[in-house]
Formats: sequence, C-alpha cells, structure tokens
Amino acid sequence: MFRFLFLTLISLAFATSAEGGKTAAWITLEGDVDPGMSDYAKRAIAEAVAKKPDLIVFEVNTFGGRLDAAFEIVDTITALKIPTVALVQKKAISAGALIALSSDKLYMLPNTTIGDCAPIVQSSDGQPQIVGEKIQSPLRAKFRNLAERNGHPRLLSEAFVSPDLGVMELSNADTLIYMNVAEYNDLPEEEQKKWTNKKTLVRAGELLTMTNEEALLLKFSKGTPENIEEFKKELNITKTEIIEISWAENLTRFIGTISGVLMILGFGLLYMEFKTPGFGAFGIIGIVLIATVFLGQYASTLHDKLPLVLLCLGVGFMLLEIFVLPGLMICGALGIICFVAALAMSFDVSSLPAFAPNLAFLSNWQYGLLYIMLCALLALSLPIMASKYLIPMLPEGLTPINKTDLSKAYSPVEEFVEEIKKGDIGVALTDLRPSGHVKFGDKMLDAQSRSNFIEAGSAVKVDFVEAGKVWVISNKG
Repeated sequence: MFRFLFLTLISLAFATSAEGGKTAAWITLEGDVDPGMSDYAKRAIAEAVAKKPDLIVFEVNTFGGRLDAAFEIVDTITALKIPTVALVQKKAISAGALIALSSDKLYMLPNTTIGDCAPIVQSSDGQPQIVGEKIQSPLRAKFRNLAERNGHPRLLSEAFVSPDLGVMELSNADTLIYMNVAEYNDLPEEEQKKWTNKKTLVRAGELLTMTNEEALLLKFSKGTPENIEEFKKELNITKTEIIEISWAENLTRFIGTISGVLMILGFGLLYMEFKTPGFGAFGIIGIVLIATVFLGQYASTLHDKLPLVLLCLGVGFMLLEIFVLPGLMICGALGIICFVAALAMSFDVSSLPAFAPNLAFLSNWQYGLLYIMLCALLALSLPIMASKYLIPMLPEGLTPINKTDLSKAYSPVEEFVEEIKKGDIGVALTDLRPSGHVKFGDKMLDAQSRSNFIEAGSAVKVDFVEAGKVWVISNKG
C-alpha cells in the first residue's frame, strides 16, 4: 500500500514537472546570410508563431553574409511578441553577430565566438576592404538599438562595426563604465586619476570579437551551457518544435551560391549560339542558366508548390520534344515522368471513392502513384479490348471501324522505297534529329540518320534500307 502511494506521488511529481516545462520553437540559421536564409527565417518565424510556443530559439552558426538579408531577419525577430533566445552553436561572425544579438537573450556554447561586423566589399585589386562611414553609420545605429533593447554595453556594441573605435573599461570602488579611448585621452589628468582600474578592451584599428567567456563577462551572453541538452535544462525547455528549412529554400540558397558561375556560363553559351547558324542547344541552355539566376531568388516560395513546378517542367519538356528535339524521345519521357509525379504528389486520399481499399501502409504520394498507374492501365486496356472484341460485333451501319479488306492495298511510297538502294545520294529537306525528310530526285520520303544530327540542305547518302525504312549518313565528300 505504501509502495503504491509512493509511486503515485512520484508520477504526479513528474507530471507536474513536465506540465511546468516550456515549449520552444527551434529555428536553425546556418551558412551564409543571404536572401534564402531571410525567406526561411520569415516563414519559420510565421510557423513558430502559429504554434504558440513559450519561446523561440534561434540556433546560429554563420560567418555572415549580405547585410540587407541580415537587416530583414533582425527586423522580423525584434517585431516578435514571443520571447526569443539565440544560441551560438559555433560562430556568429559579421552579420551573424547582428542576428544573434537581436534576440532577447543570448547563450553561447563552449569554444564559440561572436563579433567582427564591419561591412566589407571587394576592392578593384580583389582584396577585402571595409566600407566607409555611409554604411557603418546605420549599422552602428542598429547595434546601439539592440544594445539598448537587450541591456548590452552600448559602446562595445559599436566596436563590432567601427575599427577606429578604441574602448576602455574604467572602474573604481563603486562604478564601472566603458569609454572611448580618444575621449579618455582628452580628460584632464585629475579625472583620469579617479579611475583606479583601467583596461583596454578594444584597441583602435581592431574590431571587437569575443569568445563565449568574454561575452559572458561583458554581459552580452547569459550563460555557457555545456551542450544543447544543458541549454534546454537551463531554460526549462521540455518540448521542441523544430522548423526545418524546405527544399525550395535550400534551392534558393544554392542558386545564390553559384549564381556567378551560372551567369558566366549562360552568357558564354549565348555567345557561342550567336556564332553558330540556327538556334540550338547552346542558346537553350544559356537562356535557362541566366533565367535560373534571375528567377532563382523566388524559388523559396515554391516549398509547397512542388506539383506545380513539376507540371510546368513537364510542359517544358513536351514543348522541347515537339518543336526542338523531335524524335529524340528523352524529353518526352522526362515530361511524362514529371506529369505522373505531379499527379501523385497532388493526390488526396480523401477524394477516393468509398469502394477503394484502405492501404494504410502507403504514404499519400505512394497511394497516389499506385492509383494513377492503375487508372492509366485501365484507360489503355479498355479501348484496346473494346476495339478488338466488342466494336467489330456491331452491325455494319453502327460500327465506327472500317471493315474494308486492305490485303490488296497499294502504297506508291512503299514502291518508291523499294527503288532506293545503298549509296543513292539525296538532300535533307529538314534537320535530321535523327529523323526527318529527304529528297531523292523528285521524290520526298522519311529517312533516319545514322549519325547524331544532319543539318537541312546537307547532302546525304543511303547507308541501308530495312523494313521500309531508309537510313542515311552525311555525304560531305
């Protein structure tokens, strides 16, 4: 009896502890700070707010990146009403420091660093160069604003940005302040003697970069937990809702990373297209690469529109098959695959008829793929069976099938093909890719190239004739 009461009390205690824990939405900001990260942060924050957690945790690990993207992320974070916490996982450098300091609280794991937020551009000789006051001024203002909002030392926050700002720590028996080195040097000697302890934290010509211990000592960080589990215990987080980055947002970031290479390749291929007759693969690939650069920045909005993307790709492949690469069949096959995948991914199990079996072991798209393939098989087999067995049984006046005996049918084209012999010379009337039209004397017929491509107007020679088909090769001699 006592044992039962003891176990009951323990279970109630654990239940109370679990109920008293906090739920955290977990957002990881890793890699270069770019528009893709900004899009992910905005969507993830919106999803986090919809889940109504007790706090939102931003796990930061970045060397920085684009300042405009960082400003957008910071503005989104500071506008939140839900408490926010930043956890520096390895490093929060440059724009990453700005993002980390925008949360209400900052924690840093062991052996991590934060700081060095001077805006940099590449000079004409390829060397990195700190930009001037026009960019530094609004960035310093942003750091001052975050420092006042979250209780960080204001002057030290500015030292993240301006390399010419030296900072000293001055203290006496009851006061501790931070002062600009230049201002301290301008003080009268009597004023300087009031400060018993003087320490230079940032030398002029340097940028402030702190380790986790220094950030804790200078009151930027609230703590240094040993690992993420210790961090969760310290904040009493018992449940986390991880908001993953989507494939579309990853695609946007990848395109941004290689955009320079894509532009060079795209314009290079277009130049090659201008130097060659007609319009072919070089032009198509060049346009696609350049379009990828300019349209790739919008790819992050497609994370829930993959079926639409596949449908558009399918249409594009079909158009290529019909108008650009007829007879190749590769584009046509890719188009069909895209169509089937789009249908499978947009499939809704709830739309199935009542008699359909419930295959719970299949995912939504797997069930959709199976259903579409069965429907396609049925759609192909029924007309074939009907035309072969049912329609011929109808009376003569009601059947749509022509019952005329074709055993004695005569084709002048077949007779002409029989006259074609190996070695005959003709002219390609259309591009052979590999099939097209060829003229022999005053007769025109279909032919197929034995080589990859023969341009219209080129002389061709019959390689062999087989089963009513004429195979030709280029006759450059």
